[in-house]
Amino acid sequence: MRYDRVTRWLHAAIAFGITAQLGLSLFMEAPDDRDSHPATGLPLQLFEAHELIGLSLLGLLVAHWLWTLSSHVQGGMRHLFPWFNRKSLATVMLDLRAILRFQLKDPARENALAGAIHGLGLLAATAMAATGTVIFFNLSESGHMTAPGGIFLELHSLFASLIWVYYIGHVMMAIAHSWLGHASIREIFSLLKK
Repeated sequence: MRYDRVTRWLHAAIAFGITAQLGLSLFMEAPDDRDSHPATGLPLQLFEAHELIGLSLLGLLVAHWLWTLSSHVQGGMRHLFPWFNRKSLATVMLDLRAILRFQLKDPARENALAGAIHGLGLLAATAMAATGTVIFFNLSESGHMTAPGGIFLELHSLFASLIWVYYIGHVMMAIAHSWLGHASIREIFSLLKK
């Protein structure tokens, strides 16, 4: 599958942002008005960076959705979400059977499973950024969280687990494709190519 330049730039920016967010989440500390030792110093600064990058990621994800919905992505929504089209779903199942036989197809060719996996990642990342944005507007500087913010904090934690699984799996598959000689990594990160 060939991706246009804007899609490649959006993918690279989102991938960089999610990588930064996951890394920051390991060392940051959010303010908490119930904690006898509130967050200070570097852990608090990392949390603030996490907030800013998260808001930026939401903007990038919205841009990606708009770009996809405006038919700029080859295959469009059906490529990312084949679950509701019988023919597309059958193609995904064929790709899945090939993987179960340890035959990894080159995603540079029309690989329906790769598109479906990217669609799920886009949904998970959007949910993560959206819940984080709600938390941002419901968390005071002192660390007081409103009741709705607390609910979204639980959802944000759930999506964080999903993103970690997705991220690790995505990187592992990219390495496997590279090991097999597929040019998928080079293709998606060729930012200057038309």
